[in-house]
Amino acid sequence: MARSLCAALCLFVLTHGPAAADYKLEPGDQIRLSLTGLDGLSFDAIVDAHGNVNLKWLGHFEAKGLLADELENLVRLDAAGKIVKQYNANGEIYIIQLDGDEIEVARNGYRPIIIGGDVARTGQIDFRPAITAREAVALAGGVRSMLLADDVTIDPIQLMRWQTTYGQAALQHAQAIVQVWRTTSELRQDLDMPPPTHAQVSVSNAVLDELIAEQIRIRAVNQENEAGERRYFEDAEDQAEQRIEILKEQEIELAKALASDEEEEARVISLIERGLAAGSRIADTRRTTVLSATRLLEVEEDLAATNLVLTRLKRDRELYEQQRSLVLLQQRRDAHLALRDASLQMDTIAKYLAGASSEIGTESLISDIDYSVTIFRVVDGELQELRAEKMTQLLPGDSVEISVEQVTQQTIQQTTQLTE
Repeated sequence: MARSLCAALCLFVLTHGPAAADYKLEPGDQIRLSLTGLDGLSFDAIVDAHGNVNLKWLGHFEAKGLLADELENLVRLDAAGKIVKQYNANGEIYIIQLDGDEIEVARNGYRPIIIGGDVARTGQIDFRPAITAREAVALAGGVRSMLLADDVTIDPIQLMRWQTTYGQAALQHAQAIVQVWRTTSELRQDLDMPPPTHAQVSVSNAVLDELIAEQIRIRAVNQENEAGERRYFEDAEDQAEQRIEILKEQEIELAKALASDEEEEARVISLIERGLAAGSRIADTRRTTVLSATRLLEVEEDLAATNLVLTRLKRDRELYEQQRSLVLLQQRRDAHLALRDASLQMDTIAKYLAGASSEIGTESLISDIDYSVTIFRVVDGELQELRAEKMTQLLPGDSVEISVEQVTQQTIQQTTQLTE
């Protein structure tokens, strides 16, 4: 009775999973630190392999095992009393003393899920709260079973499995073609590039239209994000350039004032040496000269710092453009590889289906191949192997192994007897 209850509880926990707010930070997780009213100081950070996170000018913090709220509390306590310098639109500097409450720490990304076994594309899948094993399989291109052995005989069940695999390969083929089109149009910045036609794919018109619409939505989001990034760099560079112009003008005026003060100091010294002025005047004159020199030095330091900021902004903008192109090139390369694999799979299965079925319609290729799910999860520092269901919710960092349930000859006979 106790064993049954324990198994039921484990299945409930695996199926439902914790709420998103209960996910503790682990290496590979990403957070975003924001300061209320200081958007320019917001940034992203990643928990490193040792469980620490570098929060730049706020310092390093141990994040492993903490909730985002707990890390936020630590940062707030540590930041209380620190000084932040900011420039306004006129190039004037103002000082802000933090009390900690304006700091917000939120999770901005999760450790990926690793999926392997009988799926079309093994590797990493981006985690999102409440994602299930079945959704992970779908994101991995569906299951890929070992159906193509030479000694397989054609029977109704095997034919159904071939049809299912062919339909999945046809969908993957269409997805890859559409993704190649989208990434190419973005790289060329050609929004009028014609999309794939129905003659290029083996899925229905409705499915192709939906795939194209999805990639158009992705492209629109990418364009909006890119436009926002470019506006940010342009605005930041404009502000830095305006700041430089203001500081240069101040530098010229202060240099003139310092030269005038030095001339006045020399004149007073000459008068004192000739007995025409009191010696007390030299102290006031020198104080004025030192003050002018100090102001000029501060402006020169601000000017050098602002020039450095402008240089870094231009470098970051170039890096962003390069990274954008690299990401699109990698996506297009991945799509080409997926297209090649799907084409080969479709060609191979088509040979088995030739003669076995007079007509293969994409609308009928909706059969599902059964599979089992095994999750490898680190719990309290130990790797555990957990049997799961298709609707089991996954956690960040889970490794998922998919195994297609092969149909044995005994199963085929039993199925045939039942249908008879």
